[in-house]
Amino acid sequence: MAIASCSTQKKYIRVENINNVNSVKDNPIIYSLPKTAITVKVTAVNEVSVRGPYYQYAAKYIGTEDIINSNSSVWKLGNIDISSYPVQDSSRTFVVETNYPCAMNFSPEGFLESVNTKPDFQERNYRDDDTHTNLSSDDLSSRRKFQDINVNRYETVFDTVLHVVDADSIFTAVPSAKKNLIRKSLEEQAQELANEIFLLRDDRNALLKGEGDGNSAPTGDALRYMVEQLNKLEESYMSMFVGKKIKIEKTFIFNYIPNQNAKQQATLFNFSPEYGVVPNGSKKGSPITVEISDLGDNIVINKYDNNQTTARQRAGASQAANGLAYLTNAYGLVRIMQNNNSLSEKTLNINQLGTVRYLPSSLMQQDGFKLILYPQTGTIKSVN
Repeated sequence: MAIASCSTQKKYIRVENINNVNSVKDNPIIYSLPKTAITVKVTAVNEVSVRGPYYQYAAKYIGTEDIINSNSSVWKLGNIDISSYPVQDSSRTFVVETNYPCAMNFSPEGFLESVNTKPDFQERNYRDDDTHTNLSSDDLSSRRKFQDINVNRYETVFDTVLHVVDADSIFTAVPSAKKNLIRKSLEEQAQELANEIFLLRDDRNALLKGEGDGNSAPTGDALRYMVEQLNKLEESYMSMFVGKKIKIEKTFIFNYIPNQNAKQQATLFNFSPEYGVVPNGSKKGSPITVEISDLGDNIVINKYDNNQTTARQRAGASQAANGLAYLTNAYGLVRIMQNNNSLSEKTLNINQLGTVRYLPSSLMQQDGFKLILYPQTGTIKSVN
């Protein structure tokens, strides 16, 4: 927390927008009002379907036709979370020259929090640190693979071979066995694995019925563990026939700083069912945009200020000296859009849409003057 103190002489205060300052200032105090930055946190889900190596024999040996017939990969948009955090607004940065007896307190980000009193806010990081939990291509490749099932892909075949032997000038044919390894066909491998599945089911049923060897049948946690392992093994074996489905989630963070327009739109990224989230400007996919609409909270205030300015000009009255600048609340509807369809929306305070107003300098001359602002919005919490 930074504190700027003012001395007590002939009291004066001058507050100017830093972009309009043309004269030399003697060690002024500079502070910025906050503007709103919007964070859009997008979860993209990749649904991958992988065909099993024995899919064509599922109906014949397993008795099911509910299988994956072809490999596929489809991206879908999941949760979209909209939040905001304050940043300094260079267009609303002010130079303050004053010798009023005051102590000005600032947040670590440089936002004015209070004058002549301690702020009642806990210091915090307005921008949350987001973590990306993305699955690498190597992880995805390993999840697409099927478990190395213990299926004997070869069978041993013995062939009878006749050898001619010369015994005492008599030629005799002597048989002998020759061992050959022959690779089983894909269907034979599928049939063998199907038999293993049915054996697993028999073993599991026997466990559940307590058909063990005498007193050796497992119970309690041991039984549950063995059944769970048999279930996992059966699921792994069955995937060789029915295939497997994999879901991968990736998180993307996009930041956007609105302007002061009442209606505005910007493209955050493109999205494609084939490629997922792709950069803005890509020819792949359709654009995902952020749209902001001012809800008109300051219409009455702006009309009042304009009427006051007109009245002073007609009366020939001079503009009162400005005290400290602050903001009025201004809410906007933030929507994330795709092809004119709203994917997510949220109402947020958009500081850029607020009106800059000034405390009367005469108010700051009063004894006991105190001011507390909301540092994230630049709006007044209390003044006396």
